[in-house]
This record gives sequence, C-alpha cells and structure tokens, in this order.
Amino acid sequence: MKVQAIIGNRVIKTGIAVFFTALICKWLDFPPTFAVITAIVTIEPTVTDSIKKGLVRFPASAIGAAYAVIFLALFGNSPFTYMLAAVLTIFTCFRLNLHAGLLVATLTAIAMIEVVDNSYFLSFLIRLATTTIGLSVSTLVNMFVFPPNYQRSIHKQIISIRKQLSNHMKRCYYELIFTKTPLDLNLNEKVGNIYKELESVVLLSLYQKKDLKYHHILEKRDEELEHLRKQIHHLRMIQYHVTNISEQPTTKFEWSVEKQKSVFEAVCYFANVLADKVVFEEKEWKARRTQLHQVFQETLKGAQINDTEKLPIELVAIYELTSIVEIIEKHYSLKK
Repeated sequence: MKVQAIIGNRVIKTGIAVFFTALICKWLDFPPTFAVITAIVTIEPTVTDSIKKGLVRFPASAIGAAYAVIFLALFGNSPFTYMLAAVLTIFTCFRLNLHAGLLVATLTAIAMIEVVDNSYFLSFLIRLATTTIGLSVSTLVNMFVFPPNYQRSIHKQIISIRKQLSNHMKRCYYELIFTKTPLDLNLNEKVGNIYKELESVVLLSLYQKKDLKYHHILEKRDEELEHLRKQIHHLRMIQYHVTNISEQPTTKFEWSVEKQKSVFEAVCYFANVLADKVVFEEKEWKARRTQLHQVFQETLKGAQINDTEKLPIELVAIYELTSIVEIIEKHYSLKK
C-alpha cells in the first residue's frame, strides 16, 4: 500500500505492462521496442479508454508501418523517406479521424526506417504483431491489476466540497446581511474554485461509470455510484445559489436587527447540517424550514417590485436560502 501511495497505481501498471510485453516479444523473437511504446501509451485512466484508443492506435500504427516500408523500398534510408513517411502518416490519420493514434503511428513510421531489413512485408507483419501484443497486454493489466476504482476518491471529494460550501455559505450571508464591505476580497474566487472541484469529481464519476461493465466486482456498487452522482448534482446546484449570494451588492437590509440575526442563525444551522457539523433531527429541521418559509412569505408580501427595478435584496437573500435548503434536504435523503 505504501508503494502504491508513493509511486502511484498507473506507474506500477505501466511497469508491469512493459515487463510482460517485452518478455513476450523476447519469447517470440520479435523486436520489443514498438510493442513497449504501444503498451506505455495504452495505459489509460479507464479500461474503456484503453480499449477504445487501442482500437484506434492499431490501424494508425499499421498505416505508419506501411508508409515506412513503402518509401524505404522506393527511396532507401534517405531524408526524403523520413519526410514522406511522417507527413503522409499524419495526413492519413488525421483524415481518417485516428487522432488518438497519430503520435504512435508517426513514431512507428520514423523508427521502422532504421530497423527494417530487406524483408519488407515480413517486417510489416511483425510490426502489426508487436502492436497487438502491446495493446493486449496493457489492456489486460489495466483491467486486472489495480482496476480503476474512483468511488472512494469521489466520496472524499464530496465531503470536502460540502464543508467548503458550508463555510462559504455562512461567510457570504454574513457579509451580505451584516457588513457593507467584504471581509474576504477573494471570496467570489473561492466560491468559483468549488466549481472546478465539482467538475473534477464529475469526471471521476464518469470514469467509474464507464468501467462498471468491465469489472463484475464493481457492478454491485452501481447503485452507490448513482447516489454519488446525484449528490454531485445537488452540490453543483448549491454552488450555483451560493455564487448568486456572493455576487450580490452590499446594501442595507430593511429587516430589523432581530430578523437579521434570526435569518443568519437559520443559515448557520442549515450550513452546519450540510457539513455534518450538526446532527440532522427531522423535528428541528421541519421547524426551522417552516420558520424560513414564513419569513419568505412575509418578505414577498412586503416587497415592492417594479418592472424597472431589481428585486429587493431581502427577497433575493431569502429566496436563495430557501432554494439551498430544499436542495440540502434532497441531498441528505440520498446520504441516508
């Protein structure tokens, strides 16, 4: 476990794939260089990506090998051969939408010029065989050696994001209600950075979703993964509403001091529930939610809304808070 933490699973898997690829090539008396290069670039974050990109890299490598053999036969080992092999390999792969295999194909074309002997067709077949070995070994290693499992990372990031949103939620409402100048000039930027973290965890969830069909042991976690994906969606919605609050101008509230304190106390309660700092109790939750809805109705009735003016800051604040509370409630039901 310590070795994994220091080196990383992907590095270990790459080493294993390279070793067995070279070993098989030595047994078959094939040059291992091209196979090893293919094995290295085929280790992807997911098994799905390894297979998909492998299916692209095989024909791309075949194209590069073919061009190398053809121009070597026509012009010999000359600069003209290198130029034509590289340019036409890139052009052909690009036109055939084999972008994932373009680099490997070009390297293959260039490297083969030095190693091909007079048996051009045999060299071409050996190149296809070594490509197949590299693709197969790396895909099998990616599938069975430390198979990608991102759910633990997803869960940890969700907890971290909930805590950050909780803190930002309290800070944004405190500045909006009680202060005329921001206490944290970088608050908007910090709230925006959560969006990047959410996109990162969304990407991990997509990786995990892709690989469920290849790892039967993970199929039992399919429902758990769907719950995590729904939680991520809720956190994205909460981040959206918190961002709206952080971008509101600081203006004086028409609420009484007691009402301001009451609303901020509610903000702290709901934010602490989101961060698991307060134990969720259904009775207290419903009571505070009912109180919040009453404040919303009172604010809505007392608001003077004109077509040419923005909504009163009090109405915006209570509306955003009500929306956040509803999302937290859905989020908490999934956590249970």
